[in-house]
Amino acid sequence: MSLTIQFYTMLSMVAAGTWLGASIDTYRRFARQPRPKWSWMTIFNDFLFWLIQGLLIFYVLLKVNEGEMRFYIFLALLCGYAAYQALFQQIYLRSLETCIQASIAIYRFVRALIISIFINPIKWLLKLLYSLVIMVISLIISIFTFIIKIIFKPLSWLGRIVYKLSRLDRLVNSIKKSKWVKKAVALWKYIRTRGNKGDD
Repeated sequence: MSLTIQFYTMLSMVAAGTWLGASIDTYRRFARQPRPKWSWMTIFNDFLFWLIQGLLIFYVLLKVNEGEMRFYIFLALLCGYAAYQALFQQIYLRSLETCIQASIAIYRFVRALIISIFINPIKWLLKLLYSLVIMVISLIISIFTFIIKIIFKPLSWLGRIVYKLSRLDRLVNSIKKSKWVKKAVALWKYIRTRGNKGDD
């Protein structure tokens, strides 16, 4: 391996160490969660994080020196990580937090804007349509009820009259069938026949 390749390899590993430090802080910042520290999800996320970081570092090493491993590569990684911890960590954390808060603020602004421009007018329009539909249905029901009353009111009156006449007819029939009425009618016929004979 030539000195140029070794030099590029060391620079790449120092940069990879710096990247690793920033990645660890980023992962810790976004991995803040209320679940237990040693839950299965935490173990899986940690394993996936370190697997991705290892693959990225190996890919950089593969591009620089065709994947040859040397002892100074680990020293360069450690130096890059230490340089990040000493020089760039606080700046990066402040910048990361600023970016996160700015992203949250932009998201809230866009969300409020979308709700104000699109969601609230749609809700108002749906409420208006609902009120109109209810009003139209109520009007149709009222008209239908009025028509039914107009149609069935005379029929109910006629039914009452027929019912009363039928009761009157039954009353008359019952009176006719009464023994006292029959006796009175027979007596009346007898009186009439006697009167007609007396006139003769």
